[in-house]
Amino acid sequence: MNRISISQAWSYATGFFAGQGTNHAIVLIGMGIAVPLILQLALGGSAAMSDPMAFAAGGGFAAMGALAILVSLVNYVLQTGSYFASWRIGLTNGAEPLGGAIGYGMIAALPVLLLVIVVVLVFGLLAFLLFGGAFAPMLMGGQPSEGAMAGVGLTMLVLIPLFMLFMLWVAARFCCMGPIMADRRSYNVLMGLGESWRMTSASQWKIFAYFLLLGIALMVILTILGAIVGVSMFAGGGAPSGGSFIGLLVGALLLSIPMAYLQVGVPAGLYRALGGSGNERDVFA
Repeated sequence: MNRISISQAWSYATGFFAGQGTNHAIVLIGMGIAVPLILQLALGGSAAMSDPMAFAAGGGFAAMGALAILVSLVNYVLQTGSYFASWRIGLTNGAEPLGGAIGYGMIAALPVLLLVIVVVLVFGLLAFLLFGGAFAPMLMGGQPSEGAMAGVGLTMLVLIPLFMLFMLWVAARFCCMGPIMADRRSYNVLMGLGESWRMTSASQWKIFAYFLLLGIALMVILTILGAIVGVSMFAGGGAPSGGSFIGLLVGALLLSIPMAYLQVGVPAGLYRALGGSGNERDVFA
């Protein structure tokens, strides 16, 4: 059974990027953040921000519907691929060439994307089975009853917090999937899930508490940043200006960088603290 020290896991997480900082920055900031942002702006984002009314009048938003979905999928692969590349770089201490790590990450992200699509479809089906009856009259042009809507509201009020806690526990059990796959240079998502489930078994509630504390801290930080950005955008009582949108864009970029490092470093630290393969001195030099 694998038991864990949270302080040790955090120490491994913060030290994961030492020694290969440039390569980590290339994949996490360049490949995972900058390239998706450029794609988003190049394929209509900038046009909509500069003149949204003209863009809509020309049918731009309708034409962008399918393209937006495709761009979102590509961006997801780029972002997830950057995580796998970073894990591969760190877990081999740079023995994997940068190009090889990027190539591995891009391919490893594809089965993860397929898994995410399957999970979303399953949860969507469950949501339809639970709440579809209440909204069925709307699909037929009518209005749901007040009693049905009240029942749905009360049910969601109870289920949403429970669902969030459940998903946090699931994240705790499967948190090592990515590092396991990267360490073994594997594309087998099911193997990663199964091995992570085994590794986290003895310390699942400690990891759950770890994630809960991180989530609360991030929520407080996001709330403060959101308030600051909101005040700056609407300073002076007028509509948000172009400069405000640029400030919002820069703020989102600055926030996404530490988030990317957290999403790589925390699972890598947990994997190593749980006894992941590799020599500690070599892996986290």
